[in-house]
Amino acid sequence: MVSARRVRSAASLVSLTMLFAVLLIVAEPVQAASAQSMAVPAYFYPGPYWTQMDQARSALRIAVMNPNSGPGSAPDPNYVSAVHAAQAAGITIVGYVYTDWGARSLSAVEADVNAYYTWYGVNGIFFDQTSTSCAYSSYYATLNAFVKAKGGTARTILNPGTQTSQCYVSDADILLTFEGSDSQYVRSYSAPRWVASYSPSHFWHIIYGTPTASAVAQAVQLSRQRGAGYVYVTPDTLPNPYDTLPTAGYWSSELADIG
Repeated sequence: MVSARRVRSAASLVSLTMLFAVLLIVAEPVQAASAQSMAVPAYFYPGPYWTQMDQARSALRIAVMNPNSGPGSAPDPNYVSAVHAAQAAGITIVGYVYTDWGARSLSAVEADVNAYYTWYGVNGIFFDQTSTSCAYSSYYATLNAFVKAKGGTARTILNPGTQTSQCYVSDADILLTFEGSDSQYVRSYSAPRWVASYSPSHFWHIIYGTPTASAVAQAVQLSRQRGAGYVYVTPDTLPNPYDTLPTAGYWSSELADIG
């Protein structure tokens, strides 16, 4: 605010005007960084839910395919068709691969990565059950480099399901730093200070068990305030919150809140 003291010259007024203009220019990138997209754990078989995702391309940017807690033992032609249709709609498809918190051998993990690329032509990999200890940073850095060597989008995501260590920011494109219920997200979420130093595009939050449209709006608003560039909110609950998509009214509300 302008001081209550009388402005004594035109020069000082010009200086204040110029300072205000500079502040607006500096603030503009921060406004742009608050934009969000939807990222969906699509743990359901090809069919109506995949079509529903394809039609949400204005807000939906990433979907995780998961045929059988991994790529399965052979290519599935229905998944091939679903992946190609989603990619044609502009959605980045990444394949689910578990790492057993760093205990699974690199060769086994890389074999799953190869299967996804060979059978489905995915755009990257979602690494689940990832460690939060920096002792495993080199393990995930190796996997990140392995995926990047595939070329193309090669999007990499690490999922510890909770807040993790800053060392992992350079080991993947996106960190899934919250995966839990709506009540947990509203009442007990917290993040380390270092998170605020990075672009929201590095972070993804998943909130399940969110019952109403107003609760969806609150969850999306909170995720934006908490620096998540990617978000997914669903009314589905444990043991598997990712085997469906929200119904039409809920889904359209969520897309509008995110968009």
